[in-house]
Amino acid sequence: MRRFCFALTTIAALAAVAGSARAQTAPPPGACHFGAYRLADGTALIIDSSDEPNMRYRRLDGASGKLFRVGEGQYEGGAGWSVREPVAVRARFGACGEGRLTMQQGAGPATDAYRIALPTVPITFASGPERLYGELVLPAEGKPKAAVVLQYGSGRDSAVYNNYLQNLLPLKGVAVFVFDKRGTGRSTGGYSADFTVLADDMAAAVDAVRSRPEVAGVSLGVMGESQGGWVAPLAAQRRRVDFVVVGYGLAVSPIEEDRSEVAESVRPFGPAALAKAQALHDAATRVVVSRFGEGLPELERLKALNAGEPWIGKIGGDYTGPLVATPAAHMDHVRAAFDFPISFTYEPRAVLAQLQTPSLWVLAGRDTEAPHEDTLAILRQLHAKGSPIDIAIFPQADHGMIEREKARISPGYYDLLADWIASPRLTRDYGDAELIRRR
Repeated sequence: MRRFCFALTTIAALAAVAGSARAQTAPPPGACHFGAYRLADGTALIIDSSDEPNMRYRRLDGASGKLFRVGEGQYEGGAGWSVREPVAVRARFGACGEGRLTMQQGAGPATDAYRIALPTVPITFASGPERLYGELVLPAEGKPKAAVVLQYGSGRDSAVYNNYLQNLLPLKGVAVFVFDKRGTGRSTGGYSADFTVLADDMAAAVDAVRSRPEVAGVSLGVMGESQGGWVAPLAAQRRRVDFVVVGYGLAVSPIEEDRSEVAESVRPFGPAALAKAQALHDAATRVVVSRFGEGLPELERLKALNAGEPWIGKIGGDYTGPLVATPAAHMDHVRAAFDFPISFTYEPRAVLAQLQTPSLWVLAGRDTEAPHEDTLAILRQLHAKGSPIDIAIFPQADHGMIEREKARISPGYYDLLADWIASPRLTRDYGDAELIRRR
């Protein structure tokens, strides 16, 4: 399922289950196999979740593939990012707790791999009246070079079960604390996309990690992926941290994000189509900001007026696209899907302008879910004014730093994160990334 940068997985998908969406509390199928493994040749890979009951493997060079469940402990997949056939990879896991994996690529020999024991510290901490659950994952040996508190993206699933960086970065010497957002996983409270509330929760997570002896004396910072890119800088305003990392996030508001996605989707149809689509965006924005109290008649009028246009079925946007695609008779289902706090109007520029903590922004050059052009312009302006911002743009990457055609994460992305977190400076090149070093 496509994951949008902002608040929703997709409005249409949420509408289908409106009123019945539940946080993920039980482990996903195969969760006992998630983690880092060492292959016989000394290389490592990460096994993590995909859409249930399937999984995904990730190598440290960025290569990745989806593993489809075909039997108890048995999985297979094709050569693409999410391709099933023709089968190119087979994986067989031992019993839960055994920590054993056998991988076979094509017709090559099967290779055994064994779980890398990464020390893990469960931590439950308070944020206001809520109790949030997280896990601090440490390198297998030695003191960590640094520690990072990770803010997960927009989904309702458990970050502890589903975020793979908690097992990858410790292989490079970085400790990671990942926690279930309120209303997800094993954390209490109601699900929220109120960025100020999420920033308070992240600040409380920083306090919880800072008190741990396992990371005493090492630099501690925050990282936000996707939607978390709005939250991490806010958390850095609330607590002193040593660094901030934003991965494929935005320096514009969620409304501006939706507007840019609408424009991107209809631009091939010409300026007249763009103007009409932007009017639909304006109407849809009024609907969602008012929580469906205003704007629906105008939205329906514009939908009817443009019903015959060739671009109407192509219109994008986190909320504009689904609202345009939803018949009026089903709009109540979409309304119910919005029954949680959402920071539609949050404007990040002032926060970023005031932030004097060293920051790394990693942008995806082909990001279809969070178009980066306006964000890059804002970051360049802040950079020119002396803000301590480093920027890395991976030109072939889509959202999540994924290069789907090549079935990989952009080469160099993992090394960039580990190196910069350990010593917040861009000191070398990373794959084909364009680097803008701070002054």
